[in-house]
Amino acid sequence: MTVIVIDRILSRKPFGVIFAGRVTEGGPEGVKRLVVVAKREAMFGDPAEGEAWRVEGSFRQGPNGPQLDAARAARALPSGILIKDYIAREISGIGSDRARRLWEAYGTRLPEVLLAGDVPAIAEAMAPERPILGPRLAAALVRAWRESDAETRLVEWSQSRGIDDARLVRRISRILGEDAIERLERNPWCLVSFLPWQKVDGLGLRVAREDGIVEPEDELNRLVGAVDAAVKDLIETGATASTDRDMRARVAAKLNVSRDHRRLEAAMSAGVRNGAIVAGEYGQWRAPGCAMMEDAILARLRQLSKIPPSRGNDQPTDLEAALAGYERSAGPLHPEQRAAVMKVLCYRFACLQGGAGVGKTHTTKAICAVWEATGGKVLLAALAGKAALRLNQSTGRLARTLFRTIQELDERASILERQSDPDMDPNEYAALELRLLRLPEITPQTLVLVDEASMVDISTLHALLRRMPLGARLLMVGDDRQLPPVSFGLTFHSVVADPEITARLTVVHRQTGETGIPSFSEALRNRKMPPVPLYAGIAQDGVFLLPASSPNEISDGVARAFQELAQDEVVVVSPMNEGTAGVRSLNKNLHRLHLEANDGLEISSPLGEWFSVGEPIVHRRNDYQRGLYNGSLGVVKSIDPNTKSLVATFDGDEEGEHVFNSGETIDLSLAYALTCHRAQGSQARRIVIALMPSRLLDPSWLYTAVTRAENQVVIVGSVDTIADALKVPWAAERRRVGLRWLEGV
Repeated sequence: MTVIVIDRILSRKPFGVIFAGRVTEGGPEGVKRLVVVAKREAMFGDPAEGEAWRVEGSFRQGPNGPQLDAARAARALPSGILIKDYIAREISGIGSDRARRLWEAYGTRLPEVLLAGDVPAIAEAMAPERPILGPRLAAALVRAWRESDAETRLVEWSQSRGIDDARLVRRISRILGEDAIERLERNPWCLVSFLPWQKVDGLGLRVAREDGIVEPEDELNRLVGAVDAAVKDLIETGATASTDRDMRARVAAKLNVSRDHRRLEAAMSAGVRNGAIVAGEYGQWRAPGCAMMEDAILARLRQLSKIPPSRGNDQPTDLEAALAGYERSAGPLHPEQRAAVMKVLCYRFACLQGGAGVGKTHTTKAICAVWEATGGKVLLAALAGKAALRLNQSTGRLARTLFRTIQELDERASILERQSDPDMDPNEYAALELRLLRLPEITPQTLVLVDEASMVDISTLHALLRRMPLGARLLMVGDDRQLPPVSFGLTFHSVVADPEITARLTVVHRQTGETGIPSFSEALRNRKMPPVPLYAGIAQDGVFLLPASSPNEISDGVARAFQELAQDEVVVVSPMNEGTAGVRSLNKNLHRLHLEANDGLEISSPLGEWFSVGEPIVHRRNDYQRGLYNGSLGVVKSIDPNTKSLVATFDGDEEGEHVFNSGETIDLSLAYALTCHRAQGSQARRIVIALMPSRLLDPSWLYTAVTRAENQVVIVGSVDTIADALKVPWAAERRRVGLRWLEGV
């Protein structure tokens, strides 16, 4: 172990830090200064100049002298006179003079005094002339010192028990607080939310034995932890509920016992008593957090469906008059579309269901116009940026992503709360009024229309419904044969089967005759094998097969089709991220082809991904400041090879260009190729499908991939793979959930 006092940060990136400092303890003989190179996963905290750090690792001679490559690095609380510098630097408002007074008053006893937390005495020693400010500064100092001490002790505790993930320890410290060690000693199995069960259980059993517990396998906390772990695994499959048989099998596997073992029954009972699992109807077990959201969604939707009309202008006669006026100006609707408009606007909660080419977009535009003509307001949203952009273009009305909608609704609520302050500056009030004009608003007269609703998970719908006032309407528009949400639960798939609230479009209007995409997708809906002619280039629209069997053949076929179709908008879809024909490899190949064709410059991200001007990209995490979500699609507009930064724009984003510095490019990936879930909210003129055999393939995966195309689909793979996928049940049907709309309606 080497202790280093940092005097200079040489480099700070999202993936690691390089710093230099003087050695105060340990280290190679005769070495007084070291350069430390540490990856983020090895660091327990973020270093700053003047701090003391304990570092373990291997020594070598680096370009700047003796170097320590850190395997583990953690902040050390300062001792001796270093405490004075630490306090002056870390605690805002104290400064060097007050820190000096503390050191003069307590000397080397200062750490004990800070942990004891005698705020009045500390304030008197530090700032006797400031009777109000002094205690505040003293309280802040005590709190910061205790937090640092707790984090330091937690690092040591974790390392001694084989937990080496620095980011994990920081999360534990942040969530469990100052008494993290005490809580972990009482119940090590509470780590099940952070770590694999096998590691948590091993740690828990060891701690229990060290405490003298004779039969730690029967510890109550262990039994509850096993149920927690089983529920966690269940949610990761997308389900929110389980049969009794399946749940018992999961818990028994965690406890490593047979299904008739007494410990299993004890665990199930303990799980119910401690809220780790909820008993549902029909012999189901439910995940507690998911059950809370599902029940809240169900209650709110039932409330919406039972509210009588609040205004005269949503009566059928008023709607018919508005619809007739719309048709006079925009042209006649198909009778099926006309009936759908009338039906969904007669309910406060309704669904519009339709497959490829049946005119959902055209019908949606009519719904918006008719509702506005009767005096209502419309708020449009979709999960994906590209879907929101398409909704915007097709209806001529502003559409946002659901992520942005919820974010801006919260901003509106915050502004209104601030404006309630009678002492607010008039200029600030006026500035906030201008901001309100740009933010969405949901009133009792608002129709909230959610497009691509099959993608919406329960947490997102729950968040939206919580922000809808009583009287507002919800219309979910989607296709029940598309993939279910990538996250847990089902929403649209759970309610669309109700004929009372659902209008169904079945007559094909788009992609007729010449493309064949609607007829192909209709065959997939019926789980029938459609004919697939051989691919012959860009000349023809429709669905075609480019035969390939091995991963290499599929990868080569994708590259060929992409190059031949690249003069048009084209997206590649693959069922997997890894492998020769997976998303990552395909993106690398297509990036190389892009460089060869354009002789362009490129920059690399901290993760080693390369970007060039004109390339499609995807944002990989939710970014509230930028208003981008995990899955936002965009294009690289410019790069700077010197700073390794880039400028990009994103679909459906109102903010324009976004600048990503070299560290921030870690949030981006190439998007020539996408998984089907990533592509689900988007459309392109031409889609190339890398059809590798995979456990993820089923009719809904094929259907979703094919219906992303407007003109042409090229399936690179084999007919046998298509046939095998059609034998598998639909993904939504395999997902067991607790949201059951039809029962009890």
